[in-house]
Amino acid sequence: MPLELLAYYLKLPVFMMVLARMAGMLAIQPILSAVSIPMRVRALLVLALAALMTPFVEFPAAAPDTVGGLALAMGGELLVGSLMGLVIATCFVGLQMGGTLVAQNSGLAMGRVADPDSGEDMAILGSLYVQVAGVVYLVIGGHRALLAACLDTFEAVPLLGAAGLAEFGADLLLAALAAAGVLAIHVAAPAVLTLFMANLAMGFIARTVPQLNIVTIGFSLKALVAFLIMAVALPSGMSMFVDVLETSFAWLHELTAP
Repeated sequence: MPLELLAYYLKLPVFMMVLARMAGMLAIQPILSAVSIPMRVRALLVLALAALMTPFVEFPAAAPDTVGGLALAMGGELLVGSLMGLVIATCFVGLQMGGTLVAQNSGLAMGRVADPDSGEDMAILGSLYVQVAGVVYLVIGGHRALLAACLDTFEAVPLLGAAGLAEFGADLLLAALAAAGVLAIHVAAPAVLTLFMANLAMGFIARTVPQLNIVTIGFSLKALVAFLIMAVALPSGMSMFVDVLETSFAWLHELTAP
């Protein structure tokens, strides 16, 4: 029994580094990082995943033997996990940006709501897109794929092996941000272009029929047009969201490839 306790004690630095990587991923990834999930539940999930994974992780040859060295090592592992969570979180940011653009062009940006995932105020349309995307993300098993990719990193990127990922990680994050921008444009373009044409039409009407109070009518009309276009374009936007998710997971596969 004392020898078994000694073996567990020697594994403690490995457990702490595994814990840091899993915590970095779970703290940023969508759904599981929501503030609506109690902190204790998230902490227990991280501890359980780290405890399950530690026996299968190879002990590093140059394991830190001081508290300062262990803290630095945990910081590096935290960055690896955070990178993976950020790549997937940017997909949701792209949808939020697209919804915000539609809200700004339709005059609905003044209506804001507290997002249950982040706890921050955002436009209603942006929150709508994010909530629908969360359902799609869970249905296609995105949370399981991200957890599996994080577990695979322990083979491709062993503990204390994150030093060579700086350049690749920066390129990966920039590519994810670019994909999020394309997603935002794809989601917002139909409504924005339609609202632009509606503004032109209302401008002509205001010039030809000045007695008509086009400002009052136009506000309600633009909101109605925005909702109609969103209802029509929502399936296409979610399809684009799934494509961007698949691309992001393909990039993560390159990260986890040995």
